[in-house]
Amino acid sequence: MEHSSTMQQRKEEILAKKAKLAELKRQRELRQKEFTASRQSIGEASELVQPTPNRADTRRDLDTFITSLVGESRPGSTRPGSPAQGRGSRPTSVVSAGQLSGDNGDSPTTYTPAPPVGGIERGMQTLSIGPLTTLYETPSDPKPEVITYSKGVQTADPWSPPKQRSFGSDSEAEESPTRVKTPRANKRLSRRERERDEELRQNLRREIEEELKALQQTGPDTAAAVSAPQQNFPARTLTNEELNAVISSEDFLEFVERSSKVIEKALDQEFDILADYALGGMNGLDDEDEGYGSTGAKKGRRIKEIAQFWDERWSKKRMISDIGFSPKFPELVLASYTKNPSAPHDPDGLVQVWNLHMHDRPEYIFHAQSDILTAKFSPFHPNLIIGGAYSGQVLLWDTRSKSGPVQKTPLTGNGHTHPVYSLDIVGTQNANNIISCSTDGVVCGWSIDMLSQPQEFLELTSPTPAKTDDMAPTCIAFPHSDPTYFLAGTEEGSIYPCHRYDRAGAKAGVDARVAYRGHAAPVMSLDFHPARGQVDLGDLVLSSSVDWSVKLWKVRPPAASSSTNLVGGSSGAVQVVEPLLDFSREDLVYDARWSPVKPGVFALVDGAGSLEVWDINVDVEVPVAKASPSDKSGSRWMARSLNRLAWERSEGKRVAVGGMDGVVTVFEVGADLGGAEGVRQEEWAGVKRLVARLDAAAAGGTGLVNGR
Repeated sequence: MEHSSTMQQRKEEILAKKAKLAELKRQRELRQKEFTASRQSIGEASELVQPTPNRADTRRDLDTFITSLVGESRPGSTRPGSPAQGRGSRPTSVVSAGQLSGDNGDSPTTYTPAPPVGGIERGMQTLSIGPLTTLYETPSDPKPEVITYSKGVQTADPWSPPKQRSFGSDSEAEESPTRVKTPRANKRLSRRERERDEELRQNLRREIEEELKALQQTGPDTAAAVSAPQQNFPARTLTNEELNAVISSEDFLEFVERSSKVIEKALDQEFDILADYALGGMNGLDDEDEGYGSTGAKKGRRIKEIAQFWDERWSKKRMISDIGFSPKFPELVLASYTKNPSAPHDPDGLVQVWNLHMHDRPEYIFHAQSDILTAKFSPFHPNLIIGGAYSGQVLLWDTRSKSGPVQKTPLTGNGHTHPVYSLDIVGTQNANNIISCSTDGVVCGWSIDMLSQPQEFLELTSPTPAKTDDMAPTCIAFPHSDPTYFLAGTEEGSIYPCHRYDRAGAKAGVDARVAYRGHAAPVMSLDFHPARGQVDLGDLVLSSSVDWSVKLWKVRPPAASSSTNLVGGSSGAVQVVEPLLDFSREDLVYDARWSPVKPGVFALVDGAGSLEVWDINVDVEVPVAKASPSDKSGSRWMARSLNRLAWERSEGKRVAVGGMDGVVTVFEVGADLGGAEGVRQEEWAGVKRLVARLDAAAAGGTGLVNGR
């Protein structure tokens, strides 16, 4: 019974399939009829659709039929002036409606074409018609991009600029803005062309080497006897192919780039050939007309803008995050930049090294995959540049290498995982370290020879009575005399002393016994006095903040245990140190730096786009000079804020500033504000007396704001 039911079910399935096949066949016949009717409406169906030729038809009938279809104008026909004379025509197939529908049996239909008329006799060809297949072309679904990320291994390829898409395109991005363009630089060479160019260059090198070897083997007497036209290697003109291979090589482009920089620096040397020394006198230089950004103050206190650096390709829509002069080459100015939000294919981080003798393009350009927040020249290795990135990496560039970093720290838990806003290089020529600080309170010490793992790891925590242990340092500063001790400015406005190692009475980390409190907003910069004179002023510190103020502090030595201003009155309480001077300004103060040569001079930049130079020996209420950069980039709406400044360390006559518009401006200060030759001993003594008076006033409980 069960077997019969299975057979019945099988029969029903077969009948259903037959009915479905019959329906498909009926629909196919309907489509074929519609196709035939449409062809007949055009008037061509009677000629194209013919009954299938019978295999028993004679060869002559088939030839006549094909000739009636093709006519006398076949490509294989020969007639006077025909370009196809002497060539046979392609075989022509005749397809019937029955063959298109596939109803004429299983075996394919074959036929033999006629030989070409008036052409060369060819071998017999047999064509066959297989079953038709309908193909539906649909767009493939986009496959989701699978991105794997490992914090331990850095597999990112070095950034390379995109190739130019068309000749004369506005969005051209070459490897270097100073790269010389060649006639073949606008098109991508194939592999065969590159190999051919390399082969030509190798042949030229071989010819030159053979000529040099022959000249070396020839004695001096023989070389003098043989005249130039009679030598075995006469001068010859390069072919166009050899010339293109030479000028497109990397060696040639690098040579032209270096040579053009040398010529540009030489042409930049300005000299007044019409100067009249009899009329100018000794003060002719100081009495010249002042340009934009100059101050109308006393001659020795003037500030004059001498250079501006801005590159259309790389500086546009980038903000300057740090500035610094080279300690060995005072004409080199370093500037680090954040990313350009309108150029997603460009590198996020950028470091440009500008030359005061070359204003149109940078001397070096270095790239990074993350925003560069701080960068500086190494004081012990003049070819090295160290930078801190938003990704938490510490990067090392070499001016002798390419634009990418030669070393960088890994993105692992051993180093920084938060942005690095501040770093410094401390130690001596033979033993120095990179000290970096991130906003999560981690301070790392790195060896410049190995950045794969930090040599020191220190986590800063907020001392009691803070509500939380988390500490977010924004800047650090080391005194010039003690590389094991530093100050850390925080986002809450407090400044804490920190120790790199354990010492008597204090462990490594934040020294909970002392706190410098006076700012009500994040501390933007800290700077110890250079103390390069007769009087030791190394305990003076300048701090700037976005609370519109700059404060002068006297830092207690690490071993000091004074009991003044104790909170709570117990021996274990925190010693709160108040500032000696409070310079209140009219806008946010982003940076403040001591002059490297003048003991009482410091400079600051604010959110209003102003550079102010102060001299506490002259006045503690108003700056002695003030200037603003000229507008070179044309973006005046965002050129108001200056973020960073730096003094030239050797002579102290130049100040470089930069801000949100990406323009680097270099000012030159007068003799009273800079220059090591004009420093008098009374200036050091005056600062010492002022600090002693302010310290006595602070001990007496009377604070001073702007000296009052």
